[in-house]
Amino acid sequence: MSLASLSCNRTRMPIVVPHMTPMSRDARDVLLMIADISGYTRFMVANQTELAHSHMIIGALLESIIAEVEIPLTVAKLEGDAVFVYFLKEGDAAASLGRISEKLPRFFSAFSSKLRDLAITRNCSCGACANIHLLRLKVVAHSGTALLYSIAGGTELAGVDVIMVHRLLKNSIPSHEYLLLTEAAQKDLNLGLPVLATATEKYADLGSVRVTAYEVPMTGSAAVTATVRE
Repeated sequence: MSLASLSCNRTRMPIVVPHMTPMSRDARDVLLMIADISGYTRFMVANQTELAHSHMIIGALLESIIAEVEIPLTVAKLEGDAVFVYFLKEGDAAASLGRISEKLPRFFSAFSSKLRDLAITRNCSCGACANIHLLRLKVVAHSGTALLYSIAGGTELAGVDVIMVHRLLKNSIPSHEYLLLTEAAQKDLNLGLPVLATATEKYADLGSVRVTAYEVPMTGSAAVTATVRE
């Protein structure tokens, strides 16, 4: 039998597309945030022979961040080395935004606490466990609008501002550990943290956006490094 006849007789499997239902016909006002583990790619590539331990470490760190997510914040999805969360600006949004401003530094303290615990309690000398101290956390936030869809029992966000907050993970800030806000997010959040840097980021198809990066309280990265060296 020829390859051509095999191709002709092959049964075509239907492509199943998940049903997406818009939760509203209109875009909703939202605060979008992504907590991203810096150094993830380098960490995974350098320790690909210890993938089980690498994934365990990243998983534990992501769980420490998710544990700090509570109402009014909602987890949209996990994205490999990051947690994408959002806040629908409804009702008494000002009070909720005030609570979020107070909560954001706790993402970093939870991350550093778990990082320190993993470094101290490690009983393995593999590359993944030995290089825990190289990991850092950065959080980016942007305010705008998004369409919300219900798909496969979850909620999906779509829109230009959703794309923007993801693009912001690649920026010109000369650090791997910071809390970055766009001008739109600054109008919603009052961090009271020292400014690390300001910049104007330019993205193809999206244009320019002015951002401010803030220093976070000592997240424990230096302490973790010192612990590993002792």
